[in-house]
Amino acid sequence: MTNWKKTLLATASGLVLAGAAQAADLPLKGVAPAAIPYSNWTGGYIGAHVGFGSQQSTCRPDFNADAGGACASYAYAYYGNTWTAHDSSAMAGVEIGYDWQHRSFVYGLAADWTWTGLKGRSVGCSGSCSYEAKINWLASFRGRAGLAVEDTLIYMTAGLALGGVKDRVFAGSTGSLPDTTFKETMVGWVGGGGVEHKLNRNWSVKAEYLHYDLGKKTGAVGANGYSYTHEFNHVVDAVRVGANYRW
Repeated sequence: MTNWKKTLLATASGLVLAGAAQAADLPLKGVAPAAIPYSNWTGGYIGAHVGFGSQQSTCRPDFNADAGGACASYAYAYYGNTWTAHDSSAMAGVEIGYDWQHRSFVYGLAADWTWTGLKGRSVGCSGSCSYEAKINWLASFRGRAGLAVEDTLIYMTAGLALGGVKDRVFAGSTGSLPDTTFKETMVGWVGGGGVEHKLNRNWSVKAEYLHYDLGKKTGAVGANGYSYTHEFNHVVDAVRVGANYRW
């Protein structure tokens, strides 16, 4: 082998060994964290739901009113200042909404209407006085937001609640006080959370819990020399399951 070939081979070998040594001294790059997998939730949907709800309705007399004109006549003087009516019932309804998505974060708007059979009653005065509260329907306009992990969405929700209610006060059997009914759409708030799972591109199923507080309503009555008011409040806790069609 000629001298110039030996020189060239030695030079190339030195460069290779130097490059390998330099590469060995370089710090190793960290492994990138795995991205959370998610499917596409953006779009509108319409669906239906069924469930079960419990009601707590209260009737509180005006403390400035005549004792004989409380929620259930003279029951105010003997049985306390607040009457409470409880009931549990099945419910069913429909809903519509739209979701937007940014990576794994999903947020949207939803509106629903739910029929209920809730009708609580409280009786006193040895059976001659009663307070009855019926909630015919519930509706809500809510925002919701959550995290999508593959085909499952875990979310929280809150917003405006409405309820069609009827409060009936039977204040004694003596005839001096009227049997009075207050019928009104009450406005309050609703909040809760749930889980929704996609079965395929268009269909999803969900389970959720909602707490409704329909606010307070005051009803005034005057008859036969009596003048009195009642303050009503209605709270509903609902657990329901449903199915949505998405597009």
